[in-house]
Amino acid sequence: MSEIKDCSFPENGLEVVVEIKNLAHVANAQTQVLSIARKLCFSEIDAHKAATSASELASNLVHHTLIGGTIRIRELRKEGYVGIEIVSNDSGPGIMDVEQVLQDGYSTGPGLGSGLPSIRRMMDELEISVIDNTNTCITTRLWCPCE
Repeated sequence: MSEIKDCSFPENGLEVVVEIKNLAHVANAQTQVLSIARKLCFSEIDAHKAATSASELASNLVHHTLIGGTIRIRELRKEGYVGIEIVSNDSGPGIMDVEQVLQDGYSTGPGLGSGLPSIRRMMDELEISVIDNTNTCITTRLWCPCE
């Protein structure tokens, strides 16, 4: 986690949804995450961890789905912490074996199989849910102490 910072926040929480249909959209998701993370007082290192995670999730939407999906980025708050949440949603095909995709080196596409395992290492939380073997929702969060 980041060092403790004194932060002030807008009345309404920050939230952005980015549609991902091709590789050109991946950079947009990455840019949006960097912007929100910086506004939330994350260190540059942690902001780039979050942006890299968003890039991996968005790339997966391009390479492993039929029609892409969305990346939702939003501000979170809990006592003493501010967080950034990144949620990837798609309509399939789903992940058949969640534990397997979290193993380094496993890939069903053109990549090296390091994306989801890297996200698990960089972020504080990672949740993967697959509904009816088609719809996949991947949620990841990074927290920063804040006074």
